[in-house]
Amino acid sequence: MIAKELISIHIPSISRNDDGEKALLIMDENRVSHLAVVDNGEYHGLISDTEIYDLEDTFVPINKLKPILINPSVKQYDYIYDILGIFAENNITALPVLDDNEQYLGVIGQEQIVKALRKITNANEPGGVIVLGLNVRDYSMVQVAQIVESEGAKILSAYTSSQENSLKMDLVLKINKSDLSPLIASFDRFNYEIKASFHESAHEEDLQSRYDQFLKYLNI
Repeated sequence: MIAKELISIHIPSISRNDDGEKALLIMDENRVSHLAVVDNGEYHGLISDTEIYDLEDTFVPINKLKPILINPSVKQYDYIYDILGIFAENNITALPVLDDNEQYLGVIGQEQIVKALRKITNANEPGGVIVLGLNVRDYSMVQVAQIVESEGAKILSAYTSSQENSLKMDLVLKINKSDLSPLIASFDRFNYEIKASFHESAHEEDLQSRYDQFLKYLNI
């Protein structure tokens, strides 16, 4: 999943000749806090609603007010994990996409990010979730996959999380079976720590909570 596939068809850019009031109106209509400033395909940066509210006169063209623009962007072939990192690092609600010649193609909005997350985590597929706690040095996806497959199950998605300077990590597995009891017992036999497990109905609620937490982290 690459950047150009995630571009929103709804969120427009603004010109440096546009004023802050127009920018705020577009932001409100599209439920974003940032817009790309673009002239003739040239990307100048992102302007935020906070910067506009701080202006003395929001009806003066942006180029005359010289607000501080930040310049995050991704190239059209950048992958989803790079995109997520830039969203989180810059605390933005829209991320511009540029072609190989640095020309503006469009922006990725929060709706596209949520849809991408649901796709790469197979959130819409039926099944359950197991959260394993383990030491970083003991992590072996090969062994984990063998245990899962020995119970006739498949891993639909997997991701890890760990705290800085910690030797512990969590491994979150989306499994294609709702009845996790045999799999939990199998992990227990191999001395894995089962930190949490969710059957299909409980998992859907938990996954939504994770998305809500992620969006809150991005401040969108």
